[in-house]
Parts: sequence; structure tokens; C-alpha cells
Amino acid sequence: MNLTNEQVQNELLFQKAHELTQELLAKGLITPEIAQQLEQENRKSFPPLLNELIPEYR
Repeated sequence: MNLTNEQVQNELLFQKAHELTQELLAKGLITPEIAQQLEQENRKSFPPLLNELIPEYR
């Protein structure tokens, strides 16, 4: 599987956005509903390669 620079960059950005969302949720700074909305927007902005492989990203 050959990855483009854009695919790799999207994956890294998605991973970071996911980590930040989870951190905010864990600290109680956002609600689970807001976290879900953020995850959906992050998937649109940075289509992750692992989306189909790791259920927590869906």
C-alpha cells in the first residue's frame, strides 16, 4: 500500500485531533455529545486511514 503525503498528513492530524478531543472529554471540559460532534467533523476534515480498522474512530 503506497500512501500519499496528504494521506499521511491527514492521518497524523486526525490522530492528534482525536487525542485532544478525548483529553477534553476526560477532563470534563466537553460533553460526550460535543465529543461525538467533534469526532465527526474531524473525520470530514482529516479522513483517517484507520477509520475502518479501529471502531473507536467511527
